[in-house]
Amino acid sequence: MARALPTGVQDFKEIRDSDYLYVDKSDMISQILSEGATVYQFTRPRRFGKSLNLSMLDAFFNVKYPKDNKWFDGLKVSECNECQEHKNAYPIIYFDFKELGVASTEMFEVDLKLKIADLYRQHKYLLDSNVLDDFDKQYVYDVLKKDIEPLELRKAISTLSRMLYEHHGEKVIVLFDEYDNPLLNAYSEEFHKNIIQFMRDIMTSVFKGNESLMFGVITGVTQIAKESIFSGLNNLTVNNVLSTKFDEIFGFTNDEVRTICEEYGHPEKYPEAKEWYDGYRFGNTEVYNPWSVIQY
Repeated sequence: MARALPTGVQDFKEIRDSDYLYVDKSDMISQILSEGATVYQFTRPRRFGKSLNLSMLDAFFNVKYPKDNKWFDGLKVSECNECQEHKNAYPIIYFDFKELGVASTEMFEVDLKLKIADLYRQHKYLLDSNVLDDFDKQYVYDVLKKDIEPLELRKAISTLSRMLYEHHGEKVIVLFDEYDNPLLNAYSEEFHKNIIQFMRDIMTSVFKGNESLMFGVITGVTQIAKESIFSGLNNLTVNNVLSTKFDEIFGFTNDEVRTICEEYGHPEKYPEAKEWYDGYRFGNTEVYNPWSVIQY
């Protein structure tokens, strides 16, 4: 029987647990590990699976999940022996910027404070850590109470990475989704420069000279000029729609769409799907918008 369609589902674990249709993009994991870069920035149009791929990375690397989980059984990464030693071995910081309000600088700061408090709540076990000192535990408590100044807020994520590194004894993987959303939504507003400065401080503190960092992955729609928020980051590997590396990781390829049509009992519909939806090219690969194909 054909698998159910994951319409609107962006959580990798839910897709695998519920046996939804999943087009295997797990080779992204082995490519990241073999490339060995410190910070990756992936920019692609909307609805090309950026959030789902970050969710997949979280499921594979996050130490909070059991190593014997079945989510990757039968996928490409399961054939990578070198990858298995990294499976569920690292603390993860997973932060989504897309729902931050930017009607004003003040609203941005308030929303960011709330989201960072939620992030810390995922790691509130640090309050009982046998490694962290009382000052660090008080800081965690203050963030959870949302009692933190804007200047401290800019370094809250990098501070969390240090504490996670000290507690777990393993370096931290940082996943930032839709990093450009606050900048795009505040564009042309008087306070736009304030948002740029805020984002620059966050990015610099997390990704520049952070000894707690294993690697970071940043996704977004647009490639913000490096001097805007990534100034000083000489460890940033940019991958955009012109890049040949990772060119099959976002979106569906011809072969994948053909296989989907076959699974749903209509191989004869592949030419029609190709005519309608084969409208993109990333690097050397023709790709389809996954959302459009699923709707079709």
